[in-house]
Amino acid sequence: MTMKLARACAIALATCTLASAWKEPVSLFPSVVSEGQPKGEIKNVSGIEIYHAYPDHRSKTNSSNAILFVSDIFGVPLLQNKLLADSFARAGYLTVIPDLFAGDAIPGDIPEAQLNLTAWFPNHQPENVEPIIEKTIEYLRGELGIQTIGAVGYCFGGRYVARFLAEGKGIDFGFTAHPSRLSNAEIAQIVKPISIAAGQLDATFNITQRYDADRLLTSNNVTYEHTLYSGAPHGFGVRVNANIPRQKYAKQSAYIQALKWFDFWL
Repeated sequence: MTMKLARACAIALATCTLASAWKEPVSLFPSVVSEGQPKGEIKNVSGIEIYHAYPDHRSKTNSSNAILFVSDIFGVPLLQNKLLADSFARAGYLTVIPDLFAGDAIPGDIPEAQLNLTAWFPNHQPENVEPIIEKTIEYLRGELGIQTIGAVGYCFGGRYVARFLAEGKGIDFGFTAHPSRLSNAEIAQIVKPISIAAGQLDATFNITQRYDADRLLTSNNVTYEHTLYSGAPHGFGVRVNANIPRQKYAKQSAYIQALKWFDFWL
């Protein structure tokens, strides 16, 4: 039995017995890494700092598929982002996180009251960010010989997953959790398969925006899925209060949602 098939069976079983799965997890039931030290490495590629998370069972350079992790505003420095990339690597996928902000990511420990995103965002618009993503795709396909690329994006990165699922942009399919600053015009350009994980309490991707996304994706006959997690705030796919069961569940389940999507399309 292949790893993907075994994991699919485990996921199906866990879905049927979800209440008990948290207390007595199936051995193959995938879990997101939330604690510990990152296992990957940062390499400079054409002037871009890229975090590489490698699967244990495959060569670092012998892979035909990979996951491009498009991060939130906290970028590569955030521990949770690197651990999440490690989680996808542990599931068998080479995963890379490019530094989208050229060293200007928002510090993960900055108090919310001190955030000045009004001054930060103008320096990190599509004309600044997309060339970094394009170079990373070129690196994956060229130097590493990757044939199929799936993209995963959280918050800020979710918008760019959507943009790179337009025709001819270089990504084969994508997953996003709690995307921010995503316009209907950008959703309307999506032609590749997309999986969306949304939070009920997320004001940046609210009920109206979720409805519009469903309407546009359906009318354009895009292959997609859209899951809503109750009690989940913005950012739940990366950072949650582990003492709140619904938040902990939402993060774990969003990871499984992404992994199932990757297992099918990669």
